[in-house]
Amino acid sequence: MRTEARESIEPVCPFCRSRIARPAEITISPLERVLGGKCSSCGAFYLVDPTSRNVGEVMVQALGLASRELSKEVSDMVAGEDYDDVILSYDWRRHRSSGEPRSFMDRHGRLIFLKVKKKQ
Repeated sequence: MRTEARESIEPVCPFCRSRIARPAEITISPLERVLGGKCSSCGAFYLVDPTSRNVGEVMVQALGLASRELSKEVSDMVAGEDYDDVILSYDWRRHRSSGEPRSFMDRHGRLIFLKVKKKQ
């Protein structure tokens, strides 16, 4: 019998609760590719850090994508004003999430969601 600390479920977008597709390779630049996707309902995008050891690097990549969408420099963007972000625990092999991580060392990867707030 297999037990887990917390039940994991198919991941959903934390902004609109829609199911998300399994991450696929995204080309950020000619030399940079990441695993991620975009919510088909609300347009939030997500990137994967399969080891949870490169969260900072993956967040910088996500902010780079957001800055292109907003036509702003990354250094000029403000969390909560230009974008919202949520980080979930993620098992990329099974495409499962147990929600927001309880600790840094939970041995799961991370799914980083970022939703750009469009200026009206």
